[in-house]
Amino acid sequence: MIKRRIDLFGKSARHYDVFLDLLTFGQYAVFLKRAVDMLAPERGEKILDICSGTGRVASWIAQSVGKEGEVVGMDISKGMIDVATNRRKGLGNVVFLQKDVTASWEYQNYFNGIFASFAMHELPGSKRLEILKESYLALKENGRMVIGDFNSQVSGKGKTISLIFFRLFEKENLDFFSFDQNEMLRKVGFKKIRDFPVLSNILQITEALKI
Repeated sequence: MIKRRIDLFGKSARHYDVFLDLLTFGQYAVFLKRAVDMLAPERGEKILDICSGTGRVASWIAQSVGKEGEVVGMDISKGMIDVATNRRKGLGNVVFLQKDVTASWEYQNYFNGIFASFAMHELPGSKRLEILKESYLALKENGRMVIGDFNSQVSGKGKTISLIFFRLFEKENLDFFSFDQNEMLRKVGFKKIRDFPVLSNILQITEALKI
Protein backbone atom coordinates (compact mmCIF):
# COMPACT_ATOMS: atom_id res chain seq x y z
CA MET A 1 0.00 0.00 0.00
CA ILE A 2 1.52 3.32 -1.03
CA LYS A 3 2.11 6.06 1.53
CA ARG A 4 -0.56 8.36 0.06
CA ARG A 5 -3.28 5.77 0.65
CA ILE A 6 -1.99 4.97 4.13
CA ASP A 7 -2.20 8.66 4.99
CA LEU A 8 -5.70 8.83 3.52
CA PHE A 9 -6.92 5.95 5.68
CA GLY A 10 -5.34 7.50 8.75
CA LYS A 11 -6.96 10.89 8.21
CA SER A 12 -10.39 9.38 7.50
CA ALA A 13 -10.31 6.86 10.37
CA ARG A 14 -12.74 8.69 12.68
CA HIS A 15 -15.47 8.80 10.03
CA TYR A 16 -14.49 5.79 7.92
CA ASP A 17 -17.30 3.40 8.90
CA VAL A 18 -20.02 6.04 8.77
CA PHE A 19 -18.86 7.26 5.37
CA LEU A 20 -18.84 3.77 3.82
CA ASP A 21 -22.19 2.88 5.37
CA LEU A 22 -23.74 6.01 3.88
CA LEU A 23 -22.01 5.56 0.53
CA THR A 24 -23.25 1.97 0.20
CA PHE A 25 -26.68 2.51 1.84
CA GLY A 26 -25.67 0.17 4.64
CA GLN A 27 -24.57 -2.68 2.39
CA TYR A 28 -20.92 -2.38 3.45
CA ALA A 29 -21.81 -3.48 6.98
CA VAL A 30 -24.14 -6.18 5.64
CA PHE A 31 -21.31 -7.61 3.54
CA LEU A 32 -18.90 -7.60 6.48
CA LYS A 33 -21.41 -9.33 8.74
CA ARG A 34 -22.04 -11.98 6.10
CA ALA A 35 -18.30 -12.64 5.87
CA VAL A 36 -17.99 -12.85 9.67
CA ASP A 37 -20.90 -15.30 9.73
CA MET A 38 -18.94 -17.46 7.29
CA LEU A 39 -15.87 -17.29 9.54
CA ALA A 40 -18.19 -18.46 12.35
CA PRO A 41 -15.92 -17.58 15.30
CA GLU A 42 -16.59 -19.75 18.34
CA ARG A 43 -16.11 -19.23 22.06
CA GLY A 44 -12.50 -19.60 23.14
CA GLU A 45 -11.00 -19.24 19.66
CA LYS A 46 -8.10 -17.04 18.61
CA ILE A 47 -8.82 -14.91 15.55
CA LEU A 48 -6.64 -12.54 13.53
CA ASP A 49 -8.17 -9.61 11.65
CA ILE A 50 -5.82 -8.43 8.89
CA CYS A 51 -5.96 -4.70 8.04
CA SER A 52 -8.44 -4.33 10.87
CA GLY A 53 -9.17 -0.64 10.34
CA THR A 54 -11.41 0.90 12.99
CA GLY A 55 -11.85 -2.43 14.74
CA ARG A 56 -15.54 -2.76 13.99
CA VAL A 57 -15.26 -6.34 12.72
CA ALA A 58 -12.81 -7.25 15.49
CA SER A 59 -15.39 -6.11 18.05
CA TRP A 60 -18.05 -8.35 16.50
CA ILE A 61 -15.68 -11.31 16.53
CA ALA A 62 -14.69 -10.55 20.15
CA GLN A 63 -18.31 -10.95 21.23
CA SER A 64 -18.40 -14.42 19.66
CA VAL A 65 -15.10 -15.74 21.09
CA GLY A 66 -15.88 -14.41 24.54
CA LYS A 67 -13.45 -13.65 27.33
CA GLU A 68 -11.85 -17.08 26.89
CA GLY A 69 -10.90 -16.17 23.31
CA GLU A 70 -8.54 -13.66 21.75
CA VAL A 71 -8.78 -11.28 18.81
CA VAL A 72 -5.74 -9.60 17.27
CA GLY A 73 -6.20 -6.72 14.83
CA MET A 74 -3.33 -5.59 12.61
CA ASP A 75 -3.22 -2.39 10.58
CA ILE A 76 -0.42 -0.27 9.18
CA SER A 77 -2.26 3.02 9.80
CA LYS A 78 -1.61 4.65 13.17
CA GLY A 79 -4.81 6.65 12.75
CA MET A 80 -6.86 3.50 12.35
CA ILE A 81 -5.15 1.78 15.29
CA ASP A 82 -5.72 4.82 17.52
CA VAL A 83 -9.43 4.91 16.66
CA ALA A 84 -9.80 1.15 17.09
CA THR A 85 -8.01 1.13 20.44
CA ASN A 86 -10.06 4.04 21.76
CA ARG A 87 -13.44 2.77 20.58
CA ARG A 88 -12.92 -0.85 21.68
CA LYS A 89 -11.06 -0.22 24.94
CA GLY A 90 -13.82 -1.91 26.92
CA LEU A 91 -13.07 -5.22 25.24
CA GLY A 92 -10.49 -7.10 27.27
CA ASN A 93 -10.00 -9.85 24.70
CA VAL A 94 -8.90 -7.64 21.78
CA VAL A 95 -5.49 -6.15 21.01
CA PHE A 96 -4.70 -3.86 18.07
CA LEU A 97 -1.19 -3.78 16.64
CA GLN A 98 0.19 -1.12 14.32
CA LYS A 99 2.00 -3.40 11.93
CA ASP A 100 2.82 -3.69 8.25
CA VAL A 101 1.10 -6.97 7.40
CA THR A 102 3.50 -7.50 4.49
CA ALA A 103 6.30 -8.07 7.04
CA SER A 104 6.73 -11.30 9.01
CA TRP A 105 4.03 -11.73 11.68
CA GLU A 106 6.01 -14.06 13.97
CA TYR A 107 2.88 -16.17 14.56
CA GLN A 108 2.91 -19.89 13.78
CA ASN A 109 0.10 -22.40 14.38
CA TYR A 110 -1.56 -19.86 16.65
CA PHE A 111 -4.92 -18.76 15.24
CA ASN A 112 -8.10 -20.74 14.68
CA GLY A 113 -9.25 -18.26 12.07
CA ILE A 114 -8.01 -15.34 9.99
CA PHE A 115 -10.26 -12.64 8.56
CA ALA A 116 -9.42 -10.16 5.82
CA SER A 117 -11.96 -7.67 4.46
CA PHE A 118 -11.10 -5.38 1.55
CA ALA A 119 -7.43 -5.90 2.31
CA MET A 120 -6.07 -8.05 -0.52
CA HIS A 121 -6.75 -5.54 -3.29
CA GLU A 122 -5.03 -2.79 -1.30
CA LEU A 123 -1.79 -4.73 -0.83
CA PRO A 124 1.14 -4.44 -3.25
CA GLY A 125 0.86 -7.05 -5.99
CA SER A 126 4.27 -8.46 -5.13
CA LYS A 127 3.20 -9.00 -1.51
CA ARG A 128 -0.18 -10.72 -1.86
CA LEU A 129 1.28 -14.20 -2.10
CA GLU A 130 3.46 -13.50 0.96
CA ILE A 131 0.40 -12.50 2.98
CA LEU A 132 -1.29 -15.77 2.13
CA LYS A 133 1.86 -17.68 3.11
CA GLU A 134 1.98 -15.88 6.46
CA SER A 135 -1.71 -16.62 6.97
CA TYR A 136 -1.23 -20.30 6.31
CA LEU A 137 1.69 -20.50 8.74
CA ALA A 138 -0.19 -18.54 11.42
CA LEU A 139 -3.20 -20.87 11.36
CA LYS A 140 -3.55 -23.98 13.45
CA GLU A 141 -4.37 -27.25 11.72
CA ASN A 142 -8.04 -27.24 10.66
CA GLY A 143 -7.99 -23.45 10.84
CA ARG A 144 -9.75 -21.34 8.22
CA MET A 145 -9.25 -18.07 6.43
CA VAL A 146 -12.12 -15.91 5.19
CA ILE A 147 -11.47 -13.16 2.65
CA GLY A 148 -14.13 -10.62 1.71
CA ASP A 149 -13.12 -8.36 -1.16
CA PHE A 150 -13.63 -7.43 -4.77
CA ASN A 151 -13.62 -10.43 -7.10
CA SER A 152 -10.37 -10.28 -9.04
CA GLN A 153 -11.68 -12.84 -11.55
CA VAL A 154 -14.98 -11.10 -12.31
CA SER A 155 -16.06 -11.08 -15.95
CA GLY A 156 -18.61 -9.49 -18.24
CA LYS A 157 -20.57 -6.45 -17.06
CA GLY A 158 -19.34 -6.97 -13.52
CA LYS A 159 -15.74 -6.53 -14.65
CA THR A 160 -16.64 -3.40 -16.59
CA ILE A 161 -18.25 -1.89 -13.49
CA SER A 162 -15.31 -2.94 -11.32
CA LEU A 163 -12.74 -1.46 -13.69
CA ILE A 164 -14.62 1.84 -13.87
CA PHE A 165 -14.68 1.99 -10.06
CA PHE A 166 -10.99 1.14 -9.76
CA ARG A 167 -9.97 3.66 -12.41
CA LEU A 168 -11.85 6.36 -10.52
CA PHE A 169 -10.89 5.48 -6.94
CA GLU A 170 -8.33 2.66 -6.87
CA LYS A 171 -6.14 3.10 -9.93
CA GLU A 172 -3.02 2.21 -7.94
CA ASN A 173 -4.54 -1.24 -7.45
CA LEU A 174 -5.63 -2.14 -10.98
CA ASP A 175 -3.11 -5.00 -11.00
CA PHE A 176 -5.47 -6.78 -8.61
CA PHE A 177 -7.44 -8.05 -11.62
CA SER A 178 -4.46 -10.13 -12.72
CA PHE A 179 -4.29 -11.78 -9.30
CA ASP A 180 -5.74 -15.31 -9.17
CA GLN A 181 -6.49 -15.51 -5.47
CA ASN A 182 -7.64 -19.12 -5.39
CA GLU A 183 -4.60 -20.33 -7.30
CA MET A 184 -2.37 -18.55 -4.81
CA LEU A 185 -4.31 -19.99 -1.86
CA ARG A 186 -3.75 -23.47 -3.23
CA LYS A 187 -0.10 -22.70 -3.89
CA VAL A 188 0.61 -21.92 -0.23
CA GLY A 189 -1.22 -25.04 0.96
CA PHE A 190 -4.88 -24.19 1.58
CA LYS A 191 -7.51 -26.81 0.75
CA LYS A 192 -11.28 -26.84 0.25
CA ILE A 193 -11.53 -23.35 -1.15
CA ARG A 194 -15.07 -22.08 -1.62
CA ASP A 195 -16.23 -18.83 -3.23
CA PHE A 196 -19.52 -17.06 -2.57
CA PRO A 197 -20.33 -14.31 -5.09
CA VAL A 198 -22.02 -11.11 -3.93
CA LEU A 199 -23.48 -8.19 -5.90
CA SER A 200 -23.49 -9.84 -9.34
CA ASN A 201 -20.07 -11.36 -8.67
CA ILE A 202 -18.42 -7.95 -8.25
CA LEU A 203 -17.68 -8.82 -4.63
CA GLN A 204 -16.76 -12.23 -3.27
CA ILE A 205 -16.35 -14.01 0.03
CA THR A 206 -13.79 -16.81 -0.01
CA GLU A 207 -13.28 -19.51 2.60
CA ALA A 208 -10.05 -21.53 2.61
CA LEU A 209 -9.20 -24.34 5.02
CA LYS A 210 -5.87 -25.51 6.38
CA ILE A 211 -6.19 -29.30 6.64
